[in-house]
Amino acid sequence: MIKRLLLATDGSTPALGAERLAGYLAYELEAVLEALYVRDIRLIRMPELMDWGAISMPMPVYHEEMEKVLTARAEAVLERVRQETEQAGVKVEPTVRTGVPYQVIVEEARTADLVVLGRAGEASGHEATGLGSTTERVVRTSPTPVLVAPLEPVRPDRLLLAYDGSDPATRALHLAAELAAGLALPVVVLTVDDDAMRAEALAAEAVAYLAERGASASAQTAAGDPDERILEAEAPTDLLVMGAFGKGLIRTLLLGSTAELVLRRAVGPVLVVR
Repeated sequence: MIKRLLLATDGSTPALGAERLAGYLAYELEAVLEALYVRDIRLIRMPELMDWGAISMPMPVYHEEMEKVLTARAEAVLERVRQETEQAGVKVEPTVRTGVPYQVIVEEARTADLVVLGRAGEASGHEATGLGSTTERVVRTSPTPVLVAPLEPVRPDRLLLAYDGSDPATRALHLAAELAAGLALPVVVLTVDDDAMRAEALAAEAVAYLAERGASASAQTAAGDPDERILEAEAPTDLLVMGAFGKGLIRTLLLGSTAELVLRRAVGPVLVVR
């Protein structure tokens, strides 16, 4: 059961979509929301890492001042998230840690059921497209499913499950069933395979699994490139759920070519299960 969500935020405009989506999910699923802000150690240690010998203040003083700035921002961001979310009755646990952001997020993910974060952080700017480096690394290495939120806040009205029968897709199916029940959303199962009979059989087994668990589910099949067909089927208000599957050498990097391409180009939230 999903009872603990981990929201990773830096308070930037690109992170607002993740904050809103995490709050909505925590409310609907009656889950605890851990709001995490990571003070980037690389910013604190920047002068020594870049060997700035002519810095205008002693190194210890610079470290102390930068830590104060980052701590003040972290507290302000997390207090805003807490106030906005607790108004809806959600329990929020603010957490501030120092380290390399993606490493800290992955560590915290070990005790969460789901990670929620934006497509990019403050360093990517407010017009970020594709994936930021922190988000990409979290998706690749998190022990917990990761939900990547779009830049604009969205409340999903449908689950779109990309299903190919693989082990990651099967785990995605099981998670989709839980989300469909908790969020009261219908599910469309999309199977892409050039073998029409195999596609229909795979989609039918997923629909049967969902129906047995009380979900309203329907099947859709297509042929061609999986990433293109998934992106064509996706709507901005869909919550796309998919396993980290795909063909080619990129699969060895633990994400999968299909999942990676979809993540970079999707218009709505994408939940990746490895």
